[in-house]
Amino acid sequence: MRLTVIGCSGSVPGPDSPASCYLLEADDPADGRTWRVVLDLGSGASGPLQRHLPGGDLTALDAVLLSHLHADHCLDACSLYVAIKHGPAAHRGEPRAPMPLWAPTGAAGRLARAYDLPEDGPGMTEQFAVGAWADRAPVQVGPFTVEPVLVEHPVEAYGLRVTGPAEAGGGATAVLAYTGDTDDCSGLDHLAADADLLLTEASFTDDLPFERGIHLSGARAGDVAARAGARSVLATHLTPWADPGAVLAELRSRFDGPADLARPGAVHHL
Repeated sequence: MRLTVIGCSGSVPGPDSPASCYLLEADDPADGRTWRVVLDLGSGASGPLQRHLPGGDLTALDAVLLSHLHADHCLDACSLYVAIKHGPAAHRGEPRAPMPLWAPTGAAGRLARAYDLPEDGPGMTEQFAVGAWADRAPVQVGPFTVEPVLVEHPVEAYGLRVTGPAEAGGGATAVLAYTGDTDDCSGLDHLAADADLLLTEASFTDDLPFERGIHLSGARAGDVAARAGARSVLATHLTPWADPGAVLAELRSRFDGPADLARPGAVHHL
């Protein structure tokens, strides 16, 4: 599997990064075809995402996997809707099945309202085949097995544990654990257990006042990684007003394995 960071700014787009979006690619051992999915598609992400897709075509994606329905994690699905409905392939009359979009309950209505589509119409269901996550009920998308794990956030939210082909080949698999937005909770122990890479939000440092039950600090992210036995950590969802160096230092004070910050355009091999 190859993970490309598209956007890693927390809560709002930042001056150097759009909001949350991560492109995950893998070659299917059965036929060699490359599968491409995104974990979240937050504000501003659809622009730079095009740099990492064949021909710059957003419709080259095979699926969209949304952790939750806050704007900084889902709203650029509206841009993808436009690309599917009005892009070059649509003008050529090329038929295509709706793109799978997995998300928490109510995603079809949420996205239709965001684009101001008529309430008595199909919304985006002709472009997206919308499925609802269920806690710890795996979904298969090409070579990826995606297990949603309910986490702690003010809205229905899931971390996503993705198992897929390891780049080492030979039938080996790798595990990417993506927290989405959450505070520390019991679900994270299952989500991150022995993960090859824990892609964890670490929105700020512990010294900043922030209500519990919403986000992880660098320290709390490090605690999760350490007790779950994650092999490496990538800290993401840093707010534009956080000090990235301080967040990373706080995380490393609790986790002694490899740890770094997510950076737009960076590629990580699993």
